[in-house]
Amino acid sequence: MYKIRRIFESTLVRVMSLVLIVSFVLSGFFFYDFYKVQINKIKGYYWVHQGDVAYKKRDLQRAVNCYEYGIKLHPKHYRAMYNLANIYVAYEDYYSALKNYEKALLVRPDYEVARIDYAIILSETYRTDEAIEQYKKVINNKPKFYKIPFIVDNKKSYYHNKGVAYYNMGIAYRTKSLLAGLNKKTSREYLSKAGESYEEAVDILKTYNSNYNLGLINQLLKNTHQAGYYYCKAMAIEPMEYEAHFNLAVLLKDMEKYPQSAEEFKKAGLILDSISDNVKTRYLYDVLSEVNQRIAITNDEGYFKKLKEDEEKNLSSKYKAGKLIIDLDSKGKDDELLKNFSICEGKEFFMGADE
Repeated sequence: MYKIRRIFESTLVRVMSLVLIVSFVLSGFFFYDFYKVQINKIKGYYWVHQGDVAYKKRDLQRAVNCYEYGIKLHPKHYRAMYNLANIYVAYEDYYSALKNYEKALLVRPDYEVARIDYAIILSETYRTDEAIEQYKKVINNKPKFYKIPFIVDNKKSYYHNKGVAYYNMGIAYRTKSLLAGLNKKTSREYLSKAGESYEEAVDILKTYNSNYNLGLINQLLKNTHQAGYYYCKAMAIEPMEYEAHFNLAVLLKDMEKYPQSAEEFKKAGLILDSISDNVKTRYLYDVLSEVNQRIAITNDEGYFKKLKEDEEKNLSSKYKAGKLIIDLDSKGKDDELLKNFSICEGKEFFMGADE
């Protein structure tokens, strides 16, 4: 009985082993394509990783080679396609960049960062209408929100991407306004759409650039009070940016608010002096000279009194070659100076700027 049981157990083990071997061979035969795909996918991840390493080291040609081989092995690796597109942008090979952005979006249509960059390059290649459509897709996307504390919160990134899309759509509409040329009605329509886009961007992003560009659009549309309001908001965020001060100065000059205009021209001039932009500086001081002549004609005693007081305070500044300059590269920018530059001259003339 014992021998019979040993023979049975031995035979059963052999049969089961044979069944397993046959099953494995058959699965390899029937599922060969599946196994091949999985093996290639693993190889693809490896080469994409090598591409990431080369990308971080700025070895762009090796990164391109690794990404392309990785994508060949794993054709749905959308992040590799996105990185590859960004490298082609750096090479100014916009055709290849667009092709790879498109491939990434085919694999993952909700890849909003890739869609925004795709739209930006569409604009760069004068396909502005297509770019606007891509921005609208980002804006109209309604993802499911999920949050894992300290790991991921896609709600924040969604609204940020939406704000960036609105901002860039404003740039696209402004471009279309410029391309409209002498057709003033069409040009103004596109400027209005640009303004609407920037308004949405301001509400979400609250950045210097979004406020400054909204001010610029309103200035072009002759909406004087709104333009001044957003310039004021912009310089409160970034007091040492030249453009907001200069454009506000021009705006105040056109409003014949010459003392306030002169103050903003001086601030813009100080910033330009510090970065040694001689061409812009020369033009600015020519305009400032004209404004000062206007002030002299009106004999504004209050302005000249304030001018003297400012010279006596010398707000952490110094004179060089007859011009008041500041050192923006020095450590620990003077708080009083920053506060002075963040003050919006003539804010009482603009809606809500004094709030």
